Amino acid sequence: YCIILTGKDIATMGKAKNLLFTACLEHFGQIRPDSHIWLFSSTDNSHYNYNSRYLFEYVKENLPEITPLFVINDPELRNSLSSKYGKQYFIETENIQGIRQALSAGVWFTSAGLPAYGTGLHKKRLIINLWHGVPLKKIALLDPNLKKAARIYFKKIFSENYTCILTTSHELIPLMARSFAVSEDKIKVWGQPRNDGLFQKNDCREILGQLFPDLPEYTKTVLYAPTFRDYGQVQLFPFKDFDQKQLEAFLDEKNMLLFIRTHVAEQGSAAPYLGKRIRFLGNEQAEDVTGILNIFDCLITDYSSIYIDYLLTDKPMIFLPYDRQQYLDGRGMNFDYDDVTPGPKPETFNDFLDALSPKEDFWKSERTRVNRLFNEIQHPCAADICNKVLKMIR
Repeated sequence: YCIILTGKDIATMGKAKNLLFTACLEHFGQIRPDSHIWLFSSTDNSHYNYNSRYLFEYVKENLPEITPLFVINDPELRNSLSSKYGKQYFIETENIQGIRQALSAGVWFTSAGLPAYGTGLHKKRLIINLWHGVPLKKIALLDPNLKKAARIYFKKIFSENYTCILTTSHELIPLMARSFAVSEDKIKVWGQPRNDGLFQKNDCREILGQLFPDLPEYTKTVLYAPTFRDYGQVQLFPFKDFDQKQLEAFLDEKNMLLFIRTHVAEQGSAAPYLGKRIRFLGNEQAEDVTGILNIFDCLITDYSSIYIDYLLTDKPMIFLPYDRQQYLDGRGMNFDYDDVTPGPKPETFNDFLDALSPKEDFWKSERTRVNRLFNEIQHPCAADICNKVLKMIR
């Protein structure tokens, strides 16, 4: 007989093993968490991204009294980060020794999931969910596609373990509380450390020159970051009158560069469009693009909450919601789409080109309104978050 395991099966088995080891160590390991060890984790415990990355780097550089650790279960990435920052900072939680090390931390920060799985973990340590964006779409327990068993698991393993969950505006507190099934007093308006980079001056030419040494001369840069669809591949230029040669000529004439950043699973969708002035900016070039969003002069997206971070730059944006009904019917939105997307939504290719080079910024006042709604924290916040946590552990 032959048993075939999918990636999802293997991931489930890994979580089950983690759950068992964690339970045993919590009950019989006699581990006393140290509140001066702060543990960070992010997507699948295998990625160095989101708010966890940026807060970890702040702690590492600015809080000598704290020992920061980051969970990276991907051995290749862990080795790469260890070479860059030092191997003392990176651990894994795929074996019992790593889980013991994780449980020794008195403070956990996560942006997605947990570094170790179990119930009652919050009783011995602070567990702070930094989260990874504004919930434009329905998330967590409000996701209509979440199955009943998954909802029970989510509440027991995640919701009941969180000491607090961070967000960016008091307007979002009730929504975040419902999404995670926690009381509103657990939702803290402390901001997102990943946005701290948007408040500092980044050198566009230096950053892009390191990522793409062969770029032509340019005066304007555009980032195109569409959302992943689980029902089919994204249509990057969804116009009946789209003309590739006309787009290339337009970019040449305007001395403009267009960077396409799709989900890693959809990189192939960008290939037919790439050329001298159209480049692919994927995870290999920048695993997390948030910290350098301010180097781009314009953002193109559809339903991605990346635009809410980009609002902090007060630069123009374009929306291409060509499959709005299909997408929203499947996932659902927490807000009226048109009311919170302050930018043109071109339906023809010529309108799209006009939006890329507008004669006047007609959307500035709308951007200001939506920015005030979602981004109450409009200054660097990593230091404030650390100070609040230090007060909690004292």
